Amino acid sequence: MQAAAAGAAEESGLGLDLELMLLVESSSEAAGVRSTAPASARSAYTLRFAQSGVDVLVRVASDTDTTARLDGWVVPGSPMTVRAIRADEVRTPIVAVTLGASGRFELTSLPAGLIRLRFEPADGSAAFLTPTFEI
Repeated sequence: MQAAAAGAAEESGLGLDLELMLLVESSSEAAGVRSTAPASARSAYTLRFAQSGVDVLVRVASDTDTTARLDGWVVPGSPMTVRAIRADEVRTPIVAVTLGASGRFELTSLPAGLIRLRFEPADGSAAFLTPTFEI
């Protein structure tokens, strides 16, 4: 897996030191929200990634048929930037947010498709990247 991260960094031309996180858990759930939106727009699932003592829990919930919302938690919490990146376009993030020490973040109105999350610690340590997943 780490070789894949190195290959992705080299391929992007960014020359970054990345650690690829591993998917360690996945679950689906009904969002339980009353809405006039179709059932497909109300589905949700949870993913858990881990690498080198960092644990990330992400809940993905469909807002509409074409957008989703991501709620996430990084443990241990520390200041960092989280970027949602299209799987095929690593240079341009869809959206970026800055985390505080709580480790909590949310990304809204994400377009449907394949994405990755990139975590860049504020202390300058190596960035880490999730595997590609679909929203």
